[in-house]
Amino acid sequence: MEKNMSAHRKTAKNISLILLLTFSFISCTALYAAGEEKSCIVKTVDYPGKDPTMWDGLYAASDGKVYTGLITEGGSAHFYVYDPVKGAQRMLFDIAGFVGERGTGRRPSSKIHCRPVEDKDGNIYFATLNNGSGPAGVDFTSWMGGRWFKYDPKTEKLEDLGLIGYNEDGPYPVAIDRERMYLFGIGFTGYLFRFDLKNRVTKNLGNVGQADICRGIFCDDEGNVYGSFPVARVWKYDAKKEKAYDLSIRMPYDPSIFPTRLNDPGIDRTCDWRSIQWDPVEKVAYGVTCGSGSILFKYDPHDGPEGKMTELAKLCDKKFFGRKDIPYSTLAFALDVKNRRIYYAPSARPYTPGNYVETFGNGEPHHLVMYDLKTNQRVELGLLKDTEGRRVFGCEGASVGPDGTLYLCGQVETTPEKATRHTRETNIPIALKLIIYKPQLN
Repeated sequence: MEKNMSAHRKTAKNISLILLLTFSFISCTALYAAGEEKSCIVKTVDYPGKDPTMWDGLYAASDGKVYTGLITEGGSAHFYVYDPVKGAQRMLFDIAGFVGERGTGRRPSSKIHCRPVEDKDGNIYFATLNNGSGPAGVDFTSWMGGRWFKYDPKTEKLEDLGLIGYNEDGPYPVAIDRERMYLFGIGFTGYLFRFDLKNRVTKNLGNVGQADICRGIFCDDEGNVYGSFPVARVWKYDAKKEKAYDLSIRMPYDPSIFPTRLNDPGIDRTCDWRSIQWDPVEKVAYGVTCGSGSILFKYDPHDGPEGKMTELAKLCDKKFFGRKDIPYSTLAFALDVKNRRIYYAPSARPYTPGNYVETFGNGEPHHLVMYDLKTNQRVELGLLKDTEGRRVFGCEGASVGPDGTLYLCGQVETTPEKATRHTRETNIPIALKLIIYKPQLN
């Protein structure tokens, strides 16, 4: 009897020990998991207008001020400036009003898709487009065409430099050759345009995009311009020959990753680059692919006859590691030349087989990722939240200021009164805000 009681006590003791160890393991695992989900605290600043959308129209200039081009479909694009010294943001120009399009019965300048660029004197350049943006009852052919603009921060004067081409929609990306004073832009139809800033003349250099969209271009130290087209291909504008042609080199991509739309994969851009920036220090370009896990790559155009591509890391949200249903890459990509860092805010939205869905409007909170070029390591900076704990539900444009501050434009949780949209899945009120991240720099 005593032996049986002793055995029972021993068994009960062992069970209690096992339960204690199990509980401790679960608790430690939970704490570890909670510790892994760190937050990246940012400051957010409202835009005075009610613009609901933006793409790549964000630029932190050499004078420390930040310029943003926001979009209102069927309405007008707006041009803003943020002064970090004063902590103030204001609207500079209503573009449709500035060029006299309001009340004309024509489709207006609704969009600034491109990231603005800067010349040696600190002047800022950008371009407009319509790209099918309404009003729906107004004939698309009434759209006069995209226009080049110059903004002088010293005088706060905006200058209309003229049409890019009659009925030509306007450029998605813009690049500048500061030495030769040329602007380059490529539009929805795939034509490459060069604007001579000295003589105020636009030249059509031909179709380089295979009648497809190129979302990012860059100009190297020799004045050559590069862009991408399907499938994972690169074109080059040769400054000496003044001619554009296709290269045979390909960027890294994974063909097994799901296309943008499974029900219509005919023209799929997940294999091309989404955003790319020239690094004047290393004299190479750093870019991120549209899909394939948002692959970060380095392209050295001077290494060999056509240059050399090097895959560096995957920048997609870590929850998509090892999966094939990775969402389309964002344009929230920025190179910090001075501190040798790359920042990226990947999409966190779930994949939808039947439809093409953008990052904006998604109800999944988003993270910020940093790639350290000095150590060649990806660093998780955490879940984006503002100082009041409000979540960020998607970012697109990104740029780094002279002091290393990262600026993003994204949809942030807000009050119902200030909302311009709601998240699709969770119906949370959101609005576009300038997002400011100040990193710890060594």
